[in-house]
Amino acid sequence: MIMKKKKKKFIFRSSNQEYHSKTQSGILYIFEKVIRSHPLLYYIFRSLIRFTNIFEEDFDGIKLIKFKKKINIMDVGASDGIASKFFIKHLYVNKILCYEPNKHYIDTLRSLKIKNLIIKPYALGSKNMQKNIFYPSYRFFNRNLKLITYTHYDINFLKQQILLDFKYRKKISIVKKKILIKKIKNEKYKIDLIKIDTNGFELSVINGLKEIIKRDRPALILESNQDIKKIHKILNKIKYRSYYFSLNEKKLKIVRKKYPLNAYFLQKKHLN
Repeated sequence: MIMKKKKKKFIFRSSNQEYHSKTQSGILYIFEKVIRSHPLLYYIFRSLIRFTNIFEEDFDGIKLIKFKKKINIMDVGASDGIASKFFIKHLYVNKILCYEPNKHYIDTLRSLKIKNLIIKPYALGSKNMQKNIFYPSYRFFNRNLKLITYTHYDINFLKQQILLDFKYRKKISIVKKKILIKKIKNEKYKIDLIKIDTNGFELSVINGLKEIIKRDRPALILESNQDIKKIHKILNKIKYRSYYFSLNEKKLKIVRKKYPLNAYFLQKKHLN
């Protein structure tokens, strides 16, 4: 499934393009900025955080969504299972379907030994194919530390994100790999919640899951990117509205203009 990899050095140049990536408030926001400033700090912290209960504050909006019974969840871009563990802690969960193509994360998910996790070792998209992905690697003495959480499908977006986050970029290179992507035509479980965090591939995932979304009308939370307005248009046709979780007011509010990093797409039943 994971094919040969290539590593290249890049010169990172700044641009005028900006991405809003605030997921925490107050002291946690400042702490996050410091951690992300150096690749080594980020690598150490990200390796340890899965053993804690720290998670993005704007995911707290999930606790406000109304579900009538035990729910089935699709965790698309499951990484090391940090979101799935959050769901298990705060929601009444039946099954979580974890879609994750990276072998390191697949092994990590299996090591969790959580009985209601179903691990799917591939990515989701609008068709079956293999596709290149890119992630940064930081050279530390004789080791290459893989910053897999920064995996992107578009190398230019990855370079831009590296520029925005890291102050120390001299020893960063970019690794290219191929992953397997599948389109899911049907799912035997009724899906109640879909979380999508695929660093720019969200539109393709939405298109691939369109029939399941129409059938089950699940709540969705996904990472905003350049395609968020296209996603809004698709979901609006089947009576979804877009929301964000206000970190100050601790409630879900309708998106008026600017999308946050994590956007909620909900129907009336999810709030009543």
